[in-house]
Amino acid sequence: MKKTMLFFAAMLFSFNVNAASLSLVGADSNAGTVGIASGSVVTSGWSAGGIGGTTINDVFTVSSDVATTGTLSLTFNPLIPNRTSVSIFDGVTTTLLDVIRIGSLGVVEYSWMLEAATNYVISVMIGRGAAGSNYDLRLDSGISEVPVPAALWLFAPALLGFFGLRRKAMKAAA
Repeated sequence: MKKTMLFFAAMLFSFNVNAASLSLVGADSNAGTVGIASGSVVTSGWSAGGIGGTTINDVFTVSSDVATTGTLSLTFNPLIPNRTSVSIFDGVTTTLLDVIRIGSLGVVEYSWMLEAATNYVISVMIGRGAAGSNYDLRLDSGISEVPVPAALWLFAPALLGFFGLRRKAMKAAA
């Protein structure tokens, strides 16, 4: 019985599930501001307000503490055709992303594998944004936190109870 209890106690402390934690940092010269600074989802955005004709060159650095998939979503309202670009630089190569036009909006959806402890630089460029124009940036790691240790605390006593019932049944049969 002691060995079984020690086994389950060791099992409870050996399981550990960590969700990916993203970090988003904007350059000091950015017009865009970072919303949620870290977690499994990070956001940023920019709005021109009543000012038009503004050129935006925003640069954000994204990193993750573990290797994970990342999905970048950007929405431009309105899209400034031929003057809006988005790219990701991983330290070696630059990937230019396609901005898809949907009515007056521009949308970017891109998924890639983020390596642990690698800084990815996301560049957003808008040439002469119209008054009231804006963009929203969202990066999702695709991994949600799973409370495995809490589930094990509930599962282990039930499992021990089943073993106790089996042992009791075996004694009664003998």
